[in-house]
Amino acid sequence: GDTVNDAWIFALTVLLSSTLIYNSKGTIDQHAMDQMHYVVELSDRVTLKATPKESEDELEDSEKFASFFPTFVWAVRDFTLELKMDGEEISEDEYLEKALKLKAGKG
Repeated sequence: GDTVNDAWIFALTVLLSSTLIYNSKGTIDQHAMDQMHYVVELSDRVTLKATPKESEDELEDSEKFASFFPTFVWAVRDFTLELKMDGEEISEDEYLEKALKLKAGKG
């Protein structure tokens, strides 16, 4: 219920993850960007302790952040599934099971 608490939980979850997948439907527009407010707020929640550079080979701050944050994948669906098989409606789980079922092949 508390948006500040939600943002902290999201930041902790992101830092503990290896991949962050944002799943959306439709096109990428202003509404879709507004829905990503937790991702935008990450910079307010996560900071690095500033240390002076000791050499030219030392990483920049943005490169240091990259080592902590997971890979970001934005999956955009431009369609919805019609969950029917042989004229009868099926559940999402049944659809997934059918999609992942091994198909007979040669060899």
